[in-house]
Amino acid sequence: MVIWRIAWRNLWRNRRRTQLTMGAMIFACAMLVFSLGYYDGFLWSLINNATEKENGHIFLARPGYYANPVLEDTVSENISAQLPTAVKEQVKGVCPRLQAYALLSCGTGQENRTQPSQIVGVDFQAELANSKLAGDIVAGSFLSGQQREILLGQGLARKIKAELGSEIIFFSNAADGSIASEILLVKGIFSSGDNLRDSALAFMNIVDAQQLLALEGRVHSHRLFLHNPMQAREVAEQINDHQKAIEATPWQTMFPQIADILQIWFAIQLFTVAIYYAAMALITFNTMYMAFLERMQEFAVMQAIGLTRRRLARLILLESLILATVSGLIGMMLGASLNIVLFYYPIDLSRWLESISWGGSSIQPVLFCVPSLLSNLLPLLAMILLGFAVAALPIWRLYRLKPVEALREV
Repeated sequence: MVIWRIAWRNLWRNRRRTQLTMGAMIFACAMLVFSLGYYDGFLWSLINNATEKENGHIFLARPGYYANPVLEDTVSENISAQLPTAVKEQVKGVCPRLQAYALLSCGTGQENRTQPSQIVGVDFQAELANSKLAGDIVAGSFLSGQQREILLGQGLARKIKAELGSEIIFFSNAADGSIASEILLVKGIFSSGDNLRDSALAFMNIVDAQQLLALEGRVHSHRLFLHNPMQAREVAEQINDHQKAIEATPWQTMFPQIADILQIWFAIQLFTVAIYYAAMALITFNTMYMAFLERMQEFAVMQAIGLTRRRLARLILLESLILATVSGLIGMMLGASLNIVLFYYPIDLSRWLESISWGGSSIQPVLFCVPSLLSNLLPLLAMILLGFAVAALPIWRLYRLKPVEALREV
């Protein structure tokens, strides 16, 4: 305990230098924790926007449908009976979908506008419980299960000049070869952040879509939502091994760009730590080395009266570790606190920035952080390792120190 007290007192011999060094180390550690939390939030936003609005964590359909969708390739509306028991335990929700292409028209006479569109029939109750589709509504409200409701993408509504309550003429081919036509009412307008997607997409109640397309009791696909999205590939393999009549496609296959980032994510975090601490290592090294030079004669006297180099080296190492550990703990707590605040209260920047489409997902202009054990402990561990590193040169100089020559300079 004595050597710990001596090491702590030695740090405050030059109070201003220690305060400036600790301040820089605390700031660097806090910013690093915040940056890693922001990167995790950015990655999870990509995954959530790609999976929880559109394709889910696992896409279930007839073999080959995902690559080449055909109107007649349908599966049973009740998919739960076909899933293995081990898979059911990992599934938190299922959203059936029906997909077709149709012409949508709005207006009369010279004001009429017609646009080819992708029509997706959804179960509004399942979507509200599992997906984030309802969160994209910018005008009106989400589907309520009433007949003849339709949601239009913001770009599509602009093209056909449709507003809330407008009548939309639906025209398509049904699965039995008949003509499907209906007059629908605009219930709401949505914006997913992907302008290209929103300019040719509409949602309607799955029951209405089944009746119009002559597909009662059938759907084209099911979107499975898992408790742990990272297990999607393993769960999909279990389904494919158990059931050959359906094909399970995990989100890693549907969004390969995002999956590739995940494979190198830890390396990206280590690279970020190295960049942040490169300059910090020079600052801390300067502090420890200057402290050693100022006390070189003092170390010589201690050696002359019998204090071993090992104990002096331990003292220098303790000073460096105390400086690094205390700064790392304070910086970690500050950075983690900021991440927690931005996790529960993200900052919307859409007033100044626009969303960007990338890798099949959309990057929303939101300052959002995800606190994690790795993003908190990695900067702290790196700071402690930094404490060992910056003490190396002073200790090496200590072992090469000759007391007679050092005292001669007094």
